[in-house]
Amino acid sequence: MTEIDHEAVKQETMARWDSQQRSAASRIFNEIVPVPSGDTILTGGETEWTRTGYLVTKGQHFSVSSSGANILDQDHAVIIQPKYSLWVRIGGNGPIRKIVFEAETVFEAWADGEIETFCKALSWWDGTDGAVIPGARTALGGGIGYSIKLTDAPPTKVTPPDHWTFMNMFGEVNIFSGTGTDILVDTHDGDCCILQTALDIPLNEQTRLSWSWLVEKLPSELPEDLALTHDYISVAVEFDNELDITYLWSKELPTGYHFACPLTWWCDRETHWIVETGTEKLGKWKDETRPIAADYRKAISNEVPTRIVGVWLIANSLFQRLGGRVRFRDIRIFEDDSGRSVVAGSGIRCYAVT
Repeated sequence: MTEIDHEAVKQETMARWDSQQRSAASRIFNEIVPVPSGDTILTGGETEWTRTGYLVTKGQHFSVSSSGANILDQDHAVIIQPKYSLWVRIGGNGPIRKIVFEAETVFEAWADGEIETFCKALSWWDGTDGAVIPGARTALGGGIGYSIKLTDAPPTKVTPPDHWTFMNMFGEVNIFSGTGTDILVDTHDGDCCILQTALDIPLNEQTRLSWSWLVEKLPSELPEDLALTHDYISVAVEFDNELDITYLWSKELPTGYHFACPLTWWCDRETHWIVETGTEKLGKWKDETRPIAADYRKAISNEVPTRIVGVWLIANSLFQRLGGRVRFRDIRIFEDDSGRSVVAGSGIRCYAVT
């Protein structure tokens, strides 16, 4: 069997990424709205929440308008926009909320107190009060600007598909639509989010995950196993040990290939598994079935967890900003060979018979 020179493959991928991003840099920066004079600017290096001076009472409406971007790499246009990174809280305590639309997001105050802002950048939240997981926070290039005003406008509403919720770590986005069992994922430039639905199902050797999907556009033209090319759309199974396996379609990585997430913090928690490769079947419905325990044993450990506690839909176009479009239907967990299954997103915790 021919050995793969992983370092050579990585270098080739990075060379292609270099060419791709340099060619796109001018377009990407032209898409970013400049920060108006007078707006407050956040660099992403702040270690404390910024007090804005705006006091609100519970139920009062206020809007946040934002612009600009934090720049990780100027030459390659690797940037972070406000819609991913700009968060607000009230009175120095959680809960925290992310803006949805950069032009204007209107909030209804959930508490009395002063509005505060924070630019999360590439840090991860440690809970829902606004503390970040310990680690270095470095001021980035560019800057995210914002302005706040009190308003009578109605609050911005984003409703996830029935029986699904936005993961707190990522906040609300407008890229998921449809019913609980038929969901369209349509990522735009710079989006990143996880949609989740809670389950509580025993995991045994017969447990299977099945779903149907129609992939219209992949969010990466390059192998997704490097941090800067890690844009993808997938379905994932979450276990009771806080680990997850996420199944994705890749243009180039081979079917059956699996790898730890290349992102910090997630690398200790998430494993990716390629279930389809290439572009020949794009635009066609495709059915998938995975033996969850066997996949876990092969990709992670022989110590298989005992329960499945959730199903996720993951969408990321943060790094290359190409966007992707996938429709998911009929995501099911089969516990045994009887044909009984739990339908993720149905809101039904009992079994369905297929």
